[in-house]
Amino acid sequence: MTIEENIGVIPGLLKWEKEKIRSVVTDLLILVGLDPDEYRSRYPAQLSGGQQQRIGLARALVTDPKIMLLDEPFGAIDAITRLNLQNELLRIHAGTKKTFLLVTHDINEAFRLGSRVMIMNDGQLLQFADPKEIILHPADEFVRTLIDSARDQEEFWKEVL
Repeated sequence: MTIEENIGVIPGLLKWEKEKIRSVVTDLLILVGLDPDEYRSRYPAQLSGGQQQRIGLARALVTDPKIMLLDEPFGAIDAITRLNLQNELLRIHAGTKKTFLLVTHDINEAFRLGSRVMIMNDGQLLQFADPKEIILHPADEFVRTLIDSARDQEEFWKEVL
């Protein structure tokens, strides 16, 4: 399937008119930072990993859900693309005013992208607060160790430079 067909699968199943599908696909490609004229006729194999992630996000947004679940959306992407996509996700989130529920094992990513962060261990909720509150007042030793691990990574870079 082309990118346009891929994004338009669910609207097609919902029997949306073809012009409405085309219009929504155009709007979503613009939203995720891809030129519709350049990308709508391409195939997934012709895209970079980051572009494929953007198309996945557009496909998820096509029916205008109130809540988006993003499960490790940047897990298999190189560090540069990951940072760029995190910036794009922040931009898209600000433009849609939707609730995004992001699942990640990367505490830095959680704190960077989350307005509220839920820390869990072995299926137990340990703390749910804004990042600053968690950093300043870790709920228990596990959360403290998690925060310390992020600080250790930061210290490594300071030592190297």
